[in-house]
Amino acid sequence: MLRPISAICSILILFSCASGSPTHLSVLENETPLLPLIALLPPGKTLETLSTSRSKSKVKGILLHHTKGLSPEEYISKSANSGWLVHYLVDKKGRLYGLENAGSVLIKAAPKMDNHVLHLAWEGDKEDILKRPIQRKALVSAIQKISKEFNVPLSNSDVSSFSGIFTHTQGKKKFGAFLNGSDCGNENVLRSILEESKGSFFSEMEWKDRYGDWVLRKERPFVGQNGEIKEPSYDKGRGVTPTPKTELESVERTMDGLLPEEKRLRYNYRGMISADCVVLHFTAINDYDGTILVLEKRNLAATFLADKDGKIYQLLDSPLHMAAAATGTNRNCFQIEIVGKDTEMLLANPAQTAGVVKLVKELSEKYNIPLNNKKVESLKGVFSHTQAKKKWGGSIFLDAQDFDPGEPYMKKVLELAGGTFNEEKDWFERTQGDWVLLFTEFQP
Repeated sequence: MLRPISAICSILILFSCASGSPTHLSVLENETPLLPLIALLPPGKTLETLSTSRSKSKVKGILLHHTKGLSPEEYISKSANSGWLVHYLVDKKGRLYGLENAGSVLIKAAPKMDNHVLHLAWEGDKEDILKRPIQRKALVSAIQKISKEFNVPLSNSDVSSFSGIFTHTQGKKKFGAFLNGSDCGNENVLRSILEESKGSFFSEMEWKDRYGDWVLRKERPFVGQNGEIKEPSYDKGRGVTPTPKTELESVERTMDGLLPEEKRLRYNYRGMISADCVVLHFTAINDYDGTILVLEKRNLAATFLADKDGKIYQLLDSPLHMAAAATGTNRNCFQIEIVGKDTEMLLANPAQTAGVVKLVKELSEKYNIPLNNKKVESLKGVFSHTQAKKKWGGSIFLDAQDFDPGEPYMKKVLELAGGTFNEEKDWFERTQGDWVLLFTEFQP
């Protein structure tokens, strides 16, 4: 789909699990009471079933969460019932809940980061803690203590090192393994904490290697030899290379059998594909020409573009040229963009759907591509861009509801093409495998 453009100390914390009575931090500040987090666990859930042990020396950082507006009881209950937990939680009144000897407890809250961080949540949503001085003071105090105890840098620069203080949002953008792309931890809250603690806050574009290997990526602009931003340049396509003949019956052509020159895309050659699969997208843009402009501006490419009237245009000089449209699939798949703002628009256009079905069938027959969407990691089949994004990420935007081009549309196309559609719950190892976007009811 196209879009136009982070406990408290794990110092010696002693408390009575049976009585649930508060105790005190015994090393850094013996006036701060610590309430037992396990007292918030729902019936039938224990710390033993939600955690394993680890060496304290593995702790490098703090990951900051918020409760998305839920009360501490609701938040911990939902977390535990889904197999998650946090090490510490600061409620609206500034009360601190925590686990005993938290640095030695490994829990699940952010896969890919859990081994190296302590999870600290605050009650609330977005940045409303900034309006509650008592809670904010307690959170700042907690972070300062854990940072001192574990030598955690007061910086959010390098999340890939795990060393620092980060929001869960930053962790999600780097590593994936999340339920949805919504804010969690809040950068403005972290900014406030780091500024008061005399640390270093970095905005998103200042994060180390932000144009590098991130699940939710930032697209690198066209740059010159000295790194200066410049106008895009291309080595293939409209007005650059000779107009080729079409090889497919489903694709529009001139009387001479050539691709319509004005419909072609200017792009940069990235190699050839192995032609094993097809990925369908919707443009999220309502017209053909606007789609071409966005693709060119972002240095992206699709193999084909299905216009609203049902006509299919080949954008690249050869259908076997590699497109740049869906991370994890570009080297293997034909990429078909479908003009439309959303799934409903696509479903309401039978002529366009017929054109897409005809193309999918032809590609399937010509290149022996299975007409099913069971196992995206096999790179053999016909898949939605969302399925690929949920597996590998690579998008600038990704949300649990971000179906592209929409699973109802995938069902329609596959079944009209004589294939088999699999619902998300039936995708191969959907709840067990290594997916960027998790299949779970709740995540801290």
